[in-house]
Amino acid sequence: MTEPVALTWADAAARLAGARNWWVATAGPDGPHAVPVWGVLVDGVPWFYSDPGSVRAANLAADPRIVLHLESGDDVLIVRGLAENADDPAGHPSVVAAYAGKYRADGDAEFLPGTPEMAGIVFFAVQPVSAMAWNLANYFGSQRRWAATR
Repeated sequence: MTEPVALTWADAAARLAGARNWWVATAGPDGPHAVPVWGVLVDGVPWFYSDPGSVRAANLAADPRIVLHLESGDDVLIVRGLAENADDPAGHPSVVAAYAGKYRADGDAEFLPGTPEMAGIVFFAVQPVSAMAWNLANYFGSQRRWAATR
């Protein structure tokens, strides 16, 4: 087995930015919880939104540790971090604009932050702590890892 080569945060962030859906995993009193979300990157920071009454929001209020990962089990990216409730989208116009720029398919508009249908949602900003990636076709040769400097 070969040692993993370095993964840069820029590489990981580019993969997140290009993905339509991310999975968010949290833990709470009822155990692990995972759900797909729409997410954007603004200045290298991952952002996603949630209903403040959701299981993920309650879990993150009690324990901010989070795992983000992409949908593929063959071309993997897993990011561990800390999620901070950044509150109302109105206070983050650059994030709202990033969503409007990324999610432009038919039917997306009603699910965008800032629309009447999405009133009351809250944003979460993720401080990445570590990431790992690999491609199953070349598992041993493609493993890469990144860790934030403290």
